[in-house]
This record gives sequence, structure tokens and C-alpha cells, in this order.
Amino acid sequence: MKKSSLSFALRGISLLLGIVGILLVLRSTELGLAQADSLTSSQDEYGSGTRFWLVQQSGIAAYRTLGAILAGVGLFQALRPLSRLEMQRITVAAEQEPGVHVADSLPTSGFEQGGASRVQGPRTDTASRTIQASPQKLYWAFVDPDVLVRWLPPEGMRGKIERFEPQAGGAYRMVLTHEGTSGSFEGKSSPDRDIVEGRFLELVPGEKVVQAVAFDSPDPSFAGEMRIIWKLEPDGDRTKVTVVCEQVPAGIAKKEHEQALASTLRNLDRIVS
Repeated sequence: MKKSSLSFALRGISLLLGIVGILLVLRSTELGLAQADSLTSSQDEYGSGTRFWLVQQSGIAAYRTLGAILAGVGLFQALRPLSRLEMQRITVAAEQEPGVHVADSLPTSGFEQGGASRVQGPRTDTASRTIQASPQKLYWAFVDPDVLVRWLPPEGMRGKIERFEPQAGGAYRMVLTHEGTSGSFEGKSSPDRDIVEGRFLELVPGEKVVQAVAFDSPDPSFAGEMRIIWKLEPDGDRTKVTVVCEQVPAGIAKKEHEQALASTLRNLDRIVS
């Protein structure tokens, strides 16, 4: 079953549970009042307050409480607004149906917020920085996972490496989690997370590292494999580090991407200098 269909099925079940809860509350209240009436009908000294107390103390009150819980939880789950991730799944499911066209105005990832429009066709983003370190020292910052995870995540994010094979053809997997308080951030894989699956295509010690990466995301605007080339060029006693990202997914806004690349290079400078 598709995730979008499963989501609607769960909402339907939640709605049914909510309705059952309401009916249970009404029926248990009716039975409780009837029970209280039978206890107080022959005794005039019982007032309305005592009658209510008897209803509360009856065993039927437990069913009324259960009904209230079912009604509250069920109706909340059934009627809550769709999350952005659910909207993305619906969009993907609709685009996979033959003859169905999904308008570009549907909600997309947070990388397109702030007026950034989708970019059609392949795109290349780049950034560079000259760092006070030798190419050899910088190269090891790329192939040592304990060092890499300290500088690669841009400002406001932290990384966790789950797989790392620094050799041609080797794979790696990194999870980037947003740490900031900004409510405008929307991750590619979940509301606060980017999951990156990558492969090492080429490693030349002291010269360059070439990778191919893909984002684990339900949003089709982040689909496809992006090629990342890291170049290390000697510049006296320093090194010019250049990163070139080719085939950038359309869902990533150019300005924000270049800002993130610049932030990553600042981190690298801080770690190795």
C-alpha cells in the first residue's frame, strides 16, 4: 500500500474511533442517569448534586471516560491538518498516476521558501576558499570520518555518519539534523533532517575528491544524483579549496545552497588551520 493511501486509511480509522467514543460517552451517560434515577426515585432527600455524584461513582463512569479518550484522540488524529511530509507523499503519488498533472504551486520543501522558484534543467553551484593548510592535510580531513563530520554540516546542523568507505566505489551515508530554532527550515527527508546516500567516484590524495550523492526524500524536486567535486590547489603555503556541485536538484534554491557551501568551507578552515 502506498504511504499516502495508508495515511488516509489511518485517518479514517481514527474518525471511526472518535465516533465510537462519542457514542460510548452518550450511551454510558444515559445508562448512568438511569441507574442514578433508580437509586433516588423513592428518596426525596437526594438533590441534583447527589444524583450527579451517584452517576460519577457508578461503574458506568469508567466506560464514559474510555469513550471520552477515544473521542478526543480519534477526532484529533482524523481532523488535524495534513503535514508537509504527507502533502509531499500525496504529490508523489499523484504524479505517478497516468494522466494526472500536479501544479507547481503545491507545497514543496523548505529550500524553496522565501520566493525561490524551481530551476529547470541541470544546474551547477560552486564555492571556494583559500585555507592556511597544505593539500595533504586538507585531503585527510575528507577521508577521516571523525574529522569530516565536524566540518561538513553547514551552520545550524549536526551530522552523523552511518557508513563510510573512503575508496573508489565505496559508499557512505550521512544524516544531517537541524539544530536551530527557525521554524522556516524544512528537511528533505523529514521536517528536521536530511539523509544523504553517497558514493566515492574518485580520490586523488592531495588533489581532489569526487562524489555522487542522492537525497533520501519523498519530494520529486530532490530526486536525482548530484555530483560533487572537491579540488585542492596549492597557493604558496596555503591551499585553495573549491567545491563544484553538478546536476543540483531543482528543489534546492541556488542562493541557500551556495550559502551552505560557504559555511561548510568556513568550518573546514576552522578545523584544519
